[in-house]
Amino acid sequence: MLYPFALCALASAISNRAIDPLITLIAREFSVPVTTAALAASLYALPYAFGQPILGPIGDFYGKIKVLRTCLWLQTACLALVVLSPSLTILLVARVIGGFAGGGIMPVTMAIVGDKFPPATRQLAMARVLSAGMTGTIFATTAAGLLAQFVNWRTVFIIGMVIALTAALIMTFKADEPTPDRQGGRLSFAHAIAGYKKVFANRRSFICYGAVFVEGVAIFGVMPFIGEILERRGLGSVKEAGIIIAGIGIGGLFYTLILKWLLQMFSRYQLMFMGGLFCAGGMFTLAYGLPWEITAVTFCATGFGYTLMHNSIQTEVSGLSAKARGSAFSLHSFSLFSGQALGPLIFGPLIIGLGPTTALICSGTILLLLGPTISFLFARQRRQSGTTGF
Repeated sequence: MLYPFALCALASAISNRAIDPLITLIAREFSVPVTTAALAASLYALPYAFGQPILGPIGDFYGKIKVLRTCLWLQTACLALVVLSPSLTILLVARVIGGFAGGGIMPVTMAIVGDKFPPATRQLAMARVLSAGMTGTIFATTAAGLLAQFVNWRTVFIIGMVIALTAALIMTFKADEPTPDRQGGRLSFAHAIAGYKKVFANRRSFICYGAVFVEGVAIFGVMPFIGEILERRGLGSVKEAGIIIAGIGIGGLFYTLILKWLLQMFSRYQLMFMGGLFCAGGMFTLAYGLPWEITAVTFCATGFGYTLMHNSIQTEVSGLSAKARGSAFSLHSFSLFSGQALGPLIFGPLIIGLGPTTALICSGTILLLLGPTISFLFARQRRQSGTTGF
């Protein structure tokens, strides 16, 4: 049954992505620059990333369900703190702790799915869980903008808190923990290093983790600034920014609906190649200041392309090491969220110094080249190792 894991993905997506269209409003409420308010995005992504080397081995050793349920309860508490935060400092503290907790939700969920499904059906199963995350992204970004305009920017986090609480209750009282595959004793630094050595013994790991790092920088580094870019150009505000960002989720959801057909027609490496081409569209459209309705449509293409690449990479990650799958997915999320954390810190000064058009063209060009590059690298590595992609 995938629905409990889909609920976990939904809670994780709302906690992570709802903040993006709200940065401008948060800056106004707390009387700080937009670049300072954007720390609410970076300070979630950083602990999410750097918690991974800890949470992955713990899940492999003591049990992934235990880690998942603990992190869900902690995420629920942090969302409550965001709702009640009286100052930007308290909000940022809640985002830091929530980011660490978030690192034990989606990556661990995907590792559990990887354990439960054989390679032949694994990509489809992961895509179904991913579709819940994409639904969460659509809801979080769209609802955040609309609720902020008509109620309050904190409202979407109340909804996220209720979903996280529901998932925590299900995982606490309904989910059974399989016996961890270990030889007794206690988890140690040596155990963790041994797991990571198993992952990095597979040379594909370097391609996987490098690719998702670049995804994180080039796609999600731009998100906190979309509202401000629209306002400066007179094209919209928080509501329009939320709808545009929701296009990422809509495109990803469309991918999950046609994935069976895609897998029949194309190899995994062909999907990666096409993903980069689709992914660049939204950034180029936003760069040239077209009407926000057109940008929203092209961001659907960006979401479709991103998911073509990302889900294919996730499937590669699931096969890096069967004995250390939790560690493999933790490194995957570490790389992605390191990119997400650094992205706003890179694009903020780039937008100020060179202007949004140049910054967005840089983002689009990187994405345009990323898909074909990793497709070539994966295919070459497969040929050298004597295996085939599927």
